[in-house]
Amino acid sequence: MPKRSNDFQRLVYLVRVNLAAGATVTESKMMRDRLTKRYREVDVVVSGSVGTQKVNVCIECRDHKRVADVTWVDTMKSKHDRLDTHVLLLAASQGFTKEAKDVAAMYGIETYSLEEQDDPNIPGLLGPSGSLWHWTYSLSADKVSVRVAATSGLAAETVATTPDNLLYLADGAELCQLKELVSQMLQTEHVRDYFMREGREEHIRFEVTWEPPADSLGRPLFMQKLEPKVLRSVESIRVFGPCKVQIGQFGMRHGRLGSVKIAWGKATIGGQDAMAVATMNEAGETKLSLNFKGPAGGAGAA
Repeated sequence: MPKRSNDFQRLVYLVRVNLAAGATVTESKMMRDRLTKRYREVDVVVSGSVGTQKVNVCIECRDHKRVADVTWVDTMKSKHDRLDTHVLLLAASQGFTKEAKDVAAMYGIETYSLEEQDDPNIPGLLGPSGSLWHWTYSLSADKVSVRVAATSGLAAETVATTPDNLLYLADGAELCQLKELVSQMLQTEHVRDYFMREGREEHIRFEVTWEPPADSLGRPLFMQKLEPKVLRSVESIRVFGPCKVQIGQFGMRHGRLGSVKIAWGKATIGGQDAMAVATMNEAGETKLSLNFKGPAGGAGAA
């Protein structure tokens, strides 16, 4: 059964991720109906433990143009009476009728709605600027040159390479193929920091140099010449290729979801639909989560 979601459900899910404090938060979770033995979808489930007892807090979300009425409250109450639900919360983007609130309260169900606000204290959630930017880059190596040191019989030189060229340690032990090392190097903190500092959207190619390169343990690298057979110390590795840098801003909105102060917004990052949610609880603690959905292959909330 495909998972169903909408932006309001996704917002509620990410708010709960921020507030989870060690619990597991799942969106569109399938739970078994004790009567029919079939599985039913629950919008958001927060699973944790109280002592040795497992507890499921289930949240159902309604994102309609009209306020939620008592019929929806009764329907959700009947549904969760047959599920492994210990606490039921109902969230409606447009709020609830008075009757719906009263009946939910008699059932012991907490209700809350989304209240958008023009809040002058938004910088408390997102820093002094009150805004949130995204920055991504992608790199693809199409040329690699390796500078090797002189030996007793050979001068230093820059050698042509292929992706499957082997790299060695000083004792002659085979380490890896050059393409493996380059892939690791392009994901290092050094490269990331460089592109965050220098990357611009107009850049279409890159050049990165490691001098001298080493493996993950800091050991020097060598290449082997076959005739005469000798290990040659690698002095530098230069990588060239195309790059793409994307910089943009989330269109942030802000308000409250129940008692929690929130700021949220969406952007397209690397072809994926991204939603960012910042929260501030009643104790003033803040947290930011980012969630991806889309065809590019996503990540979960962070």
